[in-house]
Parts: sequence; structure tokens; C-alpha cells
Amino acid sequence: GGGPACQKKMADFPIPVVHDSEDGWGPSPDCVPEHLRYLPFAPFSKNDKLGRACEWTQTRERDRRWQKNRQMQEPEQSPFVIEQVDEEGFQMVDTKTTAKPKWGPGAGRRGGMAMGGRGGGRGGMAGGWQDRGRDGQTNVGKNFGRDNRDPRGRFGGQMSRGGRGGGRGFDSWRDKPQRIRVASVDIRSDWTPLDGSNGNEDFTMSLANMEKLVTRDEPQGKDIAAVGSTFLCDKAIDKSSVRAPLALRKTPEPKPFHLSTVDDPVIRKLAEQGEGHVFATDMSLAVLMAAPRSVIPWDLVVQRVGDQIFLDVRDGGSLYDTTVNETANDAPDDEMRDTPVNNLAALTHEAGYVNYCFLQQSLDRTVAPLPADPINAGLAEAWTKRLREATAPGAAPPVGKGYRYRRWQLDDDMVLIVRCEVDAAIKTKEDSLGYVTIKALNEFDSKTSGIDWRQKLDSQRAAVLANELKNNRFKLARWTCQALLAGVDYIKMGYVTRFNLKENASHLVLGTQHYRPEEFAKQIELKTDNAWAIVTTVMKRLRQLPDGG
Repeated sequence: GGGPACQKKMADFPIPVVHDSEDGWGPSPDCVPEHLRYLPFAPFSKNDKLGRACEWTQTRERDRRWQKNRQMQEPEQSPFVIEQVDEEGFQMVDTKTTAKPKWGPGAGRRGGMAMGGRGGGRGGMAGGWQDRGRDGQTNVGKNFGRDNRDPRGRFGGQMSRGGRGGGRGFDSWRDKPQRIRVASVDIRSDWTPLDGSNGNEDFTMSLANMEKLVTRDEPQGKDIAAVGSTFLCDKAIDKSSVRAPLALRKTPEPKPFHLSTVDDPVIRKLAEQGEGHVFATDMSLAVLMAAPRSVIPWDLVVQRVGDQIFLDVRDGGSLYDTTVNETANDAPDDEMRDTPVNNLAALTHEAGYVNYCFLQQSLDRTVAPLPADPINAGLAEAWTKRLREATAPGAAPPVGKGYRYRRWQLDDDMVLIVRCEVDAAIKTKEDSLGYVTIKALNEFDSKTSGIDWRQKLDSQRAAVLANELKNNRFKLARWTCQALLAGVDYIKMGYVTRFNLKENASHLVLGTQHYRPEEFAKQIELKTDNAWAIVTTVMKRLRQLPDGG
């Protein structure tokens, strides 16, 4: 064109001078700049971590923690100290939050969950049904960000280091204060301890050691007597659902029937005939079988007469109570003054009453109860005589309650006889008669339990049951062991919730479910070989105790 001529010039790129040292590796000493010639050499360790040249998203808190950890690992103080001075007028231009990856390094932790088994947090995240420590706290966090009444922000505030397994959790169960448990019985000073402290033999066994016991051959139960009567199940309550719930009918609850093993006429006659060596009730034996899952204190009454052991539940003891969320991460206690209907005493009373009312509503009282097949006429007559002599309130068994006496051969020289309760009978498709154990799970606060039954029960019943197992491991194991001991055909489980979560006067039945005891034991991971190993081992130790205890 007609414009001035343009000259293109390449950029200058001078070739740098390479200082080669003939005596060794690296530049020669003569080529070091004057201002760096006499600086000391900074020693280093092979364990030193390489820092970042530039980190735009690094916060001051993270930087201080990283510097602190690095200083703990450095063998010597570095002579190079650079003073950092905040510059006035410096302003962050890009304030956009950097998106964290979903997985891998830098991924955000989402709760107080921790991997691991009994009593210990393993860091990281995990699901499934977790076991718990002895202080009543499980290692599975829940209610993330739902309860703002906690001064520590519950799971949203201070972070705590996880254990082995990586990651950090929110308020690990190790950070929670140890809950003080009140003994279920007052220990008297005139009692002789059997823990070896007085120089005698140590008869104690920890729950952790109980959990490791395994038996090769599980004993099989055999019916030797049956007394009482049972009502048929009312099928109307089985039609309840979340969309069509049934109101739970309130029924006055009498005093719980208590008949000790030594006062049981059938057991006394069997003991006199030498038919067994250990006599127990299903309630007392089920507690022992499920002992590794227990948290709340309990006690059993053991009496030895000659070569025979009588195992029983103490009249009015804590084992008659129906626990609620015993193994939950935030188990209820009596200090919940802001919500008195949700403290430990109120929830225990409510759960027991709900169970009783659900049992009574599940019975068909339009038809007379069916008498039990006596099997042994002599033993049945002894029971009938006991009924005629019972005049005090609560001394007679309730109408419609059946009792089965069953026998197990625990060892070559040890026979176990247990009195088991049967709640109801049911007609099967083959027009035969089956027996049922009836229990009820109750929901008092969906925010505390972690799952709203009204939303999940119909569509995700397995998830609801898994959540209940996490919160009530001991209670479900006890119920299952009682059903296995009684030899019933089904466990009828009811799901009962409050009509209004803020009051405990009225309840709704949202559904029922029938389970085979053997299959239900597998679902809740109850190992029957361990349960029978616990019974056999403990009974052998009890038979070694001195007579008269």
C-alpha cells in the first residue's frame, strides 16, 4: 500500500550462560552472586513436604495448621525467615467460592458418621447399622443440622478429628461427655463380690468377651407343658397404613404379672422330679442372650438350691421397662427439661403403655380364648391349683396369656427349662393354629429418630426398621430372643406414632408386619450361636458358685 513501510523484528532471546563446574555437580563457586555468597546452607529432611508455590483458596487458618504440622516435623529451624506484612489496599478480586470435588481430596465431610464396630469411631464416613460404646453413644451421627438448641451447634459447629480411616467428623461420640448411669439395684455392703477382689475366684465376664463366644451345635427346644389360654389375632388392625391409620385404643394397664421361677408351681414340680438343672423365664434368659448389645444397667436374680439354678427378673426391676432409643447417638435422659414428654422416664412409660395397648387391640375378644394343649395333665393341674389360690391383685396371670414350658439340653450334664410367654394365636392358610409374639415400635419425634414414618413407612419399611435397629439394638434383640425361646411362628411388629409429636396422650397405628423369628434374627444380625454360647458359659459358671447364694 501507500503507507510507511513496517519492519517486523523478532524478540530478543539471549542464550543464558551456563556455568559448568569441572570439580563437581552444579555451578562453580565463582559464579555465585555476591549477595548470596555467604548465606548459610539450609539443611533439609527427606520427610519434608513440598509446599505450594501459590494457593489462592488457602485460608489463614489452614495455613497456620499446615505450618504448625510442618514445624513439628522439621529437625532444625530454617534460617530463611520471611516476615509477612499485610499490605493496606490489597483487595481480593475473585471472591467466587471454589467448588469442592464430590469425592477424593478436598471433598467435604457431611456428618458425624464414623466407621467401625463397637464403641469406637473410625473416622471417615460410613453407613449401615453401627454398634455402640459402653457410654451409651453410638458412632453414627444423625440429626445433622436439625437441632439448634444445642449450644455447640450439635453437628454444625466445632469439628473434631476422626480416628483411623481418614477424614474428620462433626462432634465425634468421643467428644461427648460420659453419661453417668445409675445402677439398677443398690449394692449392699454385706454382699460378697465375685470379681476376685477378696482373693476368691473371679466369676465375672465382660460383655466384650461374651460377644466372642460361639457354640458349634445349637440346642433344640422341646415342649414339655403348656398352660393358660390365648386369643386369636384381630385382623382389623393389620389393615392400618400411613394413608389410613387407626387410632390406638387406650386400655387401663394393670400391674405387670410377676411369678418368680421358685414360686412357679410347674417349675417347682419339675425341679422336684429332677427334670432340669437350670430354670428360667424367657424374659430373664433373653436379656442374658442379648447382653452384648445392652447399655442401660440391669440385674438378674440368681438362686442356687443344691445342684439347681433358678434365674429370674427382679420384681419391679428395670427389665420390666420398655426402653426407647437406648442405643441411639443422642439417647434420651431425664435432663431434657424443655421437652418433658421426651425425657427418659416419660418415654419409657409411654413405650410400655403403647406396647400394652397395641397388644390388647391386636386380640379378637369376640371369641373365647383357646385353652392351651396341656401336654402334661399333672403339670397343668398344678397350674390350675395355683390360680384358685391367687387372690391378691396381680397374683393371677392375665386372661388370654399362654405359657409354654420348654426344655433344652445345653450340655451332657446340664438341662435348661424355660417358661415362655405366648401373646396370641393365629390361623394359618392350612387352617392350623400358629402362635404369635406381639410387640410395638413407637415414634415420638421424627427429628430425633432420623426418619419420618409418615413419609417412609409405606415405601421404605426396611429403612425404617434399620433405623430402629440402630436406635434400639438391645430391645429388638431381646424381643427376638423371647420369640425364639417361646417357639412361636411369628413376631407381629406394630408401628405406632404420636398423633401430635408435642404430646403423648394419643397415638396412631401406621402399620403392622409379621416376621418369622429365625428370619428376623438374621435381619437384625442376631447370632443365635453366640446367644446360646453365652447361656451355656454363664450357666456353667453359675453352677460353680457356692451353695446358698
